[in-house]
Amino acid sequence: MPAHTATPASVLTGTHFRTVARRDVIRFGGDDHRFVALRAHRLIRQGTLSLAELAEPDPAPDPEVTAVIPARNEAATVASVVRECRHYAGRVLVVEGGSTDGTAEIAALAGAEVIRDHGLGKGAALRLAVEHVVTPYCVFVDADGSHDPIDIPLLVAPLKAGRADHVGGSRLLGGSDELHGGIDEFLRLAGSAFITCVINRRFGARLSDSQNGFRALRTAVFRALPLRARHTTIEMEMIMATLAAGYRLAEVPTHERPRAAGFSKISLARPGTWFSYGFCLLRGLCTRRTAPRDAAAADAASSPHRPAPREFSAPSALSVER
Repeated sequence: MPAHTATPASVLTGTHFRTVARRDVIRFGGDDHRFVALRAHRLIRQGTLSLAELAEPDPAPDPEVTAVIPARNEAATVASVVRECRHYAGRVLVVEGGSTDGTAEIAALAGAEVIRDHGLGKGAALRLAVEHVVTPYCVFVDADGSHDPIDIPLLVAPLKAGRADHVGGSRLLGGSDELHGGIDEFLRLAGSAFITCVINRRFGARLSDSQNGFRALRTAVFRALPLRARHTTIEMEMIMATLAAGYRLAEVPTHERPRAAGFSKISLARPGTWFSYGFCLLRGLCTRRTAPRDAAAADAASSPHRPAPREFSAPSALSVER
């Protein structure tokens, strides 16, 4: 279903939900026509792209991929994000953390499986969701429309090719519409650059973005990582745990769009935000580096009743690719 069409949505009124028709606030790719057309013409002129390739139908959703979307009070955007993810992922899970605007009901209507958590934070939501993932690969996507699900195949490709165990989307390589223009954006960009620099120095890596939530992992590798962060520090905790354990980390360019509606759950005005990021960074930097573990064995040992994942072999060396 096109993302710009009017679709039913449940809206909270008092203690009841009613179904109404409304237009989505996101139209993924709506401004890309001229950008894409110019580049397609050049590729055709160079002989690296044919008209037949352009006419090929979209690939079917990948049955080996689950898209995980943490959401809290994102009723305006979650339906569009879910529907777009369904083009690329065989399964879409929305972890709903105590919303009061009907986010869970709207996500279910859009075709997602909804898991309720206790609203403890993004990190806790991701850990809970992965317990329900039965596919070899999982991709984490924000519910606010800032991540374009069209990049899901790009994130998963290094995993399937056996080149990486964890792939992050880089806004520094792919561009961002949110990290420039104001004092808040400057502080976010400067803080992200500092944290990335320190992580690179500690682990001998060459990352460009340590804070983007748009990333893909082998499911068994995620389960094998000793993650504890409850909030948005989960991304850099995942990165440091991956590097410390000797798993292979890669980056691909992804573009960050502006938040389509609502407001960010991260407030730089709160001292607790700075403490949380600083504490998580220090704890991760002090993590002892170990030899790579067998992801499939770790997954089976942690939950013997969970379906055995496919195609998980532990890497023999650390590599950070772009």
